Amino acid sequence: MTEKDFEDSNIRVPLAIAKNAAANPNVKRLIHISAAGADPNSQSMRLRTKWIGEQEVKEAFPDVTILRPTYMFNDIDQITCINQKWSMMMKQFNRMNFVIEGMNSKVQPVWSNDVALAIYNCIKTEDTIGKSYDLGGPHVYTYEEIYEHFFSLTEIKPYSVVVPLEKAYEYKQYEWFQSPYKKLFKPWLTPEFMTVEAQDLLCDPENLGFSDLGILPVSFGHKAHHLVSDVNWMYNSRDVSKRDTANA
Repeated sequence: MTEKDFEDSNIRVPLAIAKNAAANPNVKRLIHISAAGADPNSQSMRLRTKWIGEQEVKEAFPDVTILRPTYMFNDIDQITCINQKWSMMMKQFNRMNFVIEGMNSKVQPVWSNDVALAIYNCIKTEDTIGKSYDLGGPHVYTYEEIYEHFFSLTEIKPYSVVVPLEKAYEYKQYEWFQSPYKKLFKPWLTPEFMTVEAQDLLCDPENLGFSDLGILPVSFGHKAHHLVSDVNWMYNSRDVSKRDTANA
C-alpha cells in the first residue's frame, strides 16, 4: 500500500462520513475508529494518517467518540494478524519463523469482539460523547513472547530467524520475491507491516480505556489456542509419535 492508500482510508473517507453525518440532523452519534499510537511523527504511514484523520473528523463532527484499538486479533478474518503470518511460515518453510529485528518491541493485543462491545457501549452511553478511548488487551507482550506462545501451544520446537529491518526492505526487492512468494506473503512484505512489528504499540495509561466503558477485555493468551488450530491440525502435535518428528 502507498501513502495515498492510507490517506484515502484514514483521512478522506472518514472525513467525508463525518461531514455527511454533521449535515444530517437524524445522526445523533458518530464513532470513529482510529488506532493506539496515532502520531503525526510516527514512522508508520497508518499511524500518521490515523492521527490526521482524527483531527479532521473532530473538526467536522466535534461530538465524535474516538476509539483507538491496539493490535486487533480474531479467529475469523486473520489475514493481517500475526498468527496468520506465523502459520504461513510454519507451512511453507518447514517450521522456520522469519521475524523482523525488534522482537522485543511491546504490543498489547486486543480481541476484536471487545472492540465491537466498546462501540456498542459508547452508543448506549451519552457520557462518551466527544471523548477518546485507548483499547488494549489486559496484558503486554513482546513479539518474541507471542511467537514462543504459538510454538508452545503447538508443541513445535521454536526456530526463529531474526532479519534486520533494513535487510527485510532489501529482500522485498529481490527478484525471487516477485514469484509466488510475493503473492503468499504480500500482506507481511509491505514496509508498513515490517515497520509496525519493529515498534511498540501500547495504550497510553493517561487516556480513558476499557475500564471506563465497563468492559473487562479478554486476554490474548485465553484465545491464542484458536489462532493456531490449523497448524495443530497440520502437524497433529497432540499425537506423540508425530510430535517428535515435528520437533526434530
